[in-house]
Amino acid sequence: MIIDFEHHYYPEELVRKHGGRPGEAVVWYEKGIPRITLHDTLYRIDDHLRAMDEAGIDVAVLTSWDHPLDECKIINNSLARLMKEYPDRIVGLAHVSPLDGETAFAELDRAIKELGLRGVVITAQVQGRPLDSKELWGFYEKVNELGVPIHVHPSTAVLGFEALAAPYDLYRTIGREFDLAAATTRLMVGGVLEDFPGLKFVISHLGGGISAILERIRWLESGPYRAGTRLTKPLREYFDKIYFNLAGFTGGMNAVRCALTTMSPHRMVFATDYPQNFKGDVEGMRRYVESIKALDLDEGSKERILGKNAAELLGLWRLAER
Repeated sequence: MIIDFEHHYYPEELVRKHGGRPGEAVVWYEKGIPRITLHDTLYRIDDHLRAMDEAGIDVAVLTSWDHPLDECKIINNSLARLMKEYPDRIVGLAHVSPLDGETAFAELDRAIKELGLRGVVITAQVQGRPLDSKELWGFYEKVNELGVPIHVHPSTAVLGFEALAAPYDLYRTIGREFDLAAATTRLMVGGVLEDFPGLKFVISHLGGGISAILERIRWLESGPYRAGTRLTKPLREYFDKIYFNLAGFTGGMNAVRCALTTMSPHRMVFATDYPQNFKGDVEGMRRYVESIKALDLDEGSKERILGKNAAELLGLWRLAER
């Protein structure tokens, strides 16, 4: 069983609302920062299913990005409809605007309890706030109560990184990876995992490649670096609670092998980032699956990465037993 923990879907009415044009790829900018590339495949679920079939992927976990609450409701309704139409192929995650208080929590209740969505997606910055902002504690309490995972996607418009302003799209290349690595670090040292030990976070893009710098981040455990942190345990204990997906590197196995130096296969979930990655390269998706199968790991670990971890996280017990 192969589960792709990051397929992107965006309803056609919202693609059009934000400037998408039929048959074209249009970059949606926000305050001069490239946010999302809009194109028809985002809403053409037949294209998703065809690509999944050709690549050997059984189930896609569909998400969009960060949006105002009215658009979140449209997305949630669309995902619930797709889950009903394709119950063995599609899983949707809930979308809310976490800082909208009780109205957001009511929508999260509806999305999980009434629509049957299996988790919630947020970005590495929430309206410019970091993930250890106390303003998000109410949201974390609500998700903890619901018992669903939180998928952390890179911020679509990375704020605070003016050094990335350049004509060669540093915001979406290295900027998003730093954004994710910083968010992961804040979850560990800023008290989120201390106060909410039961929350299950799934960080996109292998945590922005955090494995390559984890040794340096661990400086925060001691000496003057520890001042101001909320650490009560070794940083590694928090790190080992987090899940990481394999999206964002277009099947780059160097990133996966680097991740395996610090991450347990029990905390890794397969993902492609289709159709923002691999669009028009279904063969590349298939090769990515085969490359995971060829890793020098025991078969149980590879099964966990490719599907079992995701099935357990999302409560897909029937699939987890396959």
